[in-house]
Parts: sequence; structure tokens; C-alpha cells
Amino acid sequence: MSSDPPPYQNYESLDHAAQGPVTVDPNVRRHELPDDFKYSTTIISCEFPVRQRFMARVYSILSAQLLLTLAFCYAATTSGRLQLFLLRHTALYVVAVIAALVSCVWLALAPRAEDYETEPADPLLGRRAAAVPWYCLGRRGQWTLLAVFTVAESYCLGGSVMFESRQIVLNALLVTAVVVVGVSLMAFSGRFQIALESAASIYYWLNLALLLLIGIGLSALLFGGMGSWLNYVYGWVGAVVFSVYLFVDTQLIFRKMYVGEEIRCAMMLYLDIINLFLSILRILSSQNNDD
Repeated sequence: MSSDPPPYQNYESLDHAAQGPVTVDPNVRRHELPDDFKYSTTIISCEFPVRQRFMARVYSILSAQLLLTLAFCYAATTSGRLQLFLLRHTALYVVAVIAALVSCVWLALAPRAEDYETEPADPLLGRRAAAVPWYCLGRRGQWTLLAVFTVAESYCLGGSVMFESRQIVLNALLVTAVVVVGVSLMAFSGRFQIALESAASIYYWLNLALLLLIGIGLSALLFGGMGSWLNYVYGWVGAVVFSVYLFVDTQLIFRKMYVGEEIRCAMMLYLDIINLFLSILRILSSQNNDD
């Protein structure tokens, strides 16, 4: 006669409707978690202290990125020696563009090393640890790529703003700050919550608009610059697109992302803010040229 199955271990249930949110320790290894917990550790399912700590980490990383970029752009607009260096080393600018693109794509798409950590190795049982592909990123790899991306992006942005007057750059920075704060407050407000099903449709149209902007930009780069009017419209379209990107990303990183993905979330918001700043800078620069 068969014996009764062993009792289920006393892990906290993931039935949040019945028992409320769960507490998640971001430092716990995946093989130490129960199987039914590994797939539901989204930030929204965690208790408020965990969500608050996650938000603090995301915006701390984002603030450090923006401060580094702001410092380099300020130096590029005020230091004649740095401007001369940027003009004389155009090949380094190309290297920075490639480094920023590669590190951004790798950091955004690469799976985490923790996803392959099922159980620890046990020589007595003949069990080996799961092999982790080379392209997977641990915490150190994520920090390294984020540093490379931020430095390369700051270098590229500094090379772009040094041709603009300091007054236009400061005005664009102020307008960007106001828009970012306003959009972020709207995203955190309960009045403007979007359904996850609607977010997929929004992303579809945003990606189409982004491809259109990239196509127009490449065409202008290869076959001649855009006129003042087209440059003005291009800037406005970009400002609207990246404002919506910032709104949607701010909501979704706290509803779809998982514990431990602070670096990836910060990079997403950083890209939205930098592209929004460039679009606003283009608008103000076009207006100044018309005057």
C-alpha cells in the first residue's frame, strides 16, 4: 500500500488575491526558490517595501547616468580643448556609436545568467551545474555593459551638442526636465493606467513611428540635410514619440519587469530621456535658424 505524499514545503503562496503580495529577496539565488515562484516575481506582485526599493535603485542608476551625460555635454559646450579633440578624432566618434549600439542591444536582449541556474552541482549524485551561454549577463556583466553604454552615449551626445549655442542647449535641457517630470507623474498616477493588452498595440505604433524617424534620419545623412521646416516637424514628431515611450515604459517596468532587472529598466528610461532631449534640441535649433 502506497504511503501518503510528503507535505508541500511551507513556502508563501503566490495567490495574491487570497493572501496579498509576497516578500521577495532580490539576493536569493533561483535554485533556492520554489519552482512556482520563479515565474511570478514581477515587481507588481511584491510587497510595497520591495517595490519601493526597486524604484529607488532604478532612479538612482538613471540619475547617475544622466549626471555623467550632463557633465560631459557641459564640458563639450564650454571647453575649447575638448571641442578640438572631438573634431580631430572623428574615428573615435564612430567607435563610440558602435559601442553604444552593441552594448544597448546586448543589455536589452541578453538573458540573465540566473535564468540558467536550476540546481547547484552535486558530485556525489553525478549532477553538474547547468551551463550558462557566453552571451548571458550576470550582475557584473550588466554593470560593465551599462558603463560602456553610458560613456559611449555621453561621448556621442557631447559631439552633437557642441555645435549648438549654450543658450539653446540650456533651454532644451529645461524643457526636457519639465516634460520628464510631468510624464513620470502622469505614469505613476492611477488616473492614466493603461491595460497590458493596450500597451502591445501602443508599442506597435510607436515602433513604426521610430522606424520612420530612423529612415528619414538615414536618408538625410546619406543624401543631404533636411530643410528647416522638415527639421522642425521631425523634431516635433520625435518629441511626441519619445514622450509616449517614456510614459509607457515608466508604467510597464513596474508591472512587467522582474526583481533584479533594475539596470535594464534604467537603460530604457535613459534612452527615452536622451532621445526626447535631442528632439527638443532639434525643435529649438530650427526655430533659432529661422529667426
